[in-house]
Amino acid sequence: MPSQTKQKIFLFATIIAYCLIGIEIIIMISPFALYFYSVYGPILQFISEHPAISWTTEFFLPHMVFVDDPLILGISYLQIFLVIGLLLFFSAAVPLYYGRVTKRGVVRTSFYSKIRHPQYLFLGISGFGLLLYWPRFIILIMYVTMLFVYYILARNEERRMNAECPGNYETYMKNTPMFLPGEPGGKIYTILFGRIKPKWLGIAMAYVVTLVISLLVAVGIRDYTISQLPVVETRTLTLLPVFPRPRAEVAELYEKLVSSQEVQPYLDEMKPDLAYIFPGDYFLTAIVIDEERRFSQNMKERFPEILEWHQHKFRGGLGKFFRIFYNYISMLGSVETNYDVERIVLVQVRDYKNNPVDQKDIFKMGVKRKAVLIVDIDSHDKKVVSVMKASGSHKWGSMPMPTF
Repeated sequence: MPSQTKQKIFLFATIIAYCLIGIEIIIMISPFALYFYSVYGPILQFISEHPAISWTTEFFLPHMVFVDDPLILGISYLQIFLVIGLLLFFSAAVPLYYGRVTKRGVVRTSFYSKIRHPQYLFLGISGFGLLLYWPRFIILIMYVTMLFVYYILARNEERRMNAECPGNYETYMKNTPMFLPGEPGGKIYTILFGRIKPKWLGIAMAYVVTLVISLLVAVGIRDYTISQLPVVETRTLTLLPVFPRPRAEVAELYEKLVSSQEVQPYLDEMKPDLAYIFPGDYFLTAIVIDEERRFSQNMKERFPEILEWHQHKFRGGLGKFFRIFYNYISMLGSVETNYDVERIVLVQVRDYKNNPVDQKDIFKMGVKRKAVLIVDIDSHDKKVVSVMKASGSHKWGSMPMPTF
């Protein structure tokens, strides 16, 4: 097989792999989640079962828990780049394809008057926003990989354009930077790796260094996030409310939990290590458990289809799905979360030998977390409403999901 063909196959395979991983969050909220995870799920499960690589399925930013910290909130706001990048990408496509249809040769209008490859730049910006929205380490690895793949694709396109428009495109290359005005990336590469020959080896080393630095930064962000989680540690449990709560409220819930005669036998038997405190109707409980949520009467009256949606999660067609999803978004922006029922999900945290972990290692990468018990407590009189064993899986089975 010719080397050029092998290169194209490699680039195509890398793009497909990144797309599959990157659109996980989009697929998981759609009716296609069942089918998507039947293929992608086993891959995640395989990775999570091997200690050496299980850390890649972990998250380095909060997705389920709201952390009241300026730095984390600031990083979270950058998720808007997902939309901005896509809008710019499609805007850059207009002059490019207009030029191709009219056969005007090298496109030099719009974004192409400033940089040679705006579409790759804007895809990179959009991918960065997606990474912050669904921040698995494995997506970070694929994102960095895709940035270098974009560079290789851009160079291949330039060789083709030089062949199609000899002289003309070469002049355009000399007068127009590749991705960013001033070529900061190229200057850094020249300083650090410019002397390495052949060039492919220098690019490979640049990729490795960039990937290592990115992972170290992500690990630092994860450690910082954990230090800012609104946890309340007790003598037996680490309690984590998904919304910031006064410590006195959390402590009161803990006392009601451990003093309940209904709950105590389960605590003695299961010995959970972590307890999430959810509002009874919080939509992200599906990340942790498979059991249905408790919806407030107000929510049932405003959005009666939510009950039908939970009974028929994979039926009804795309139109119905998007209508319900739109209502969820509207609900989050206009209706206060219902605290009539506090849902406490108790979780066992174990290492790979199935031994309990120290309290300080509850959120350590690579440990296993399994929901074992669900306790609903009336938020007004603090009485236990119900106690039920958890199924041990969430809405998408047993794939690794966010832990904070």
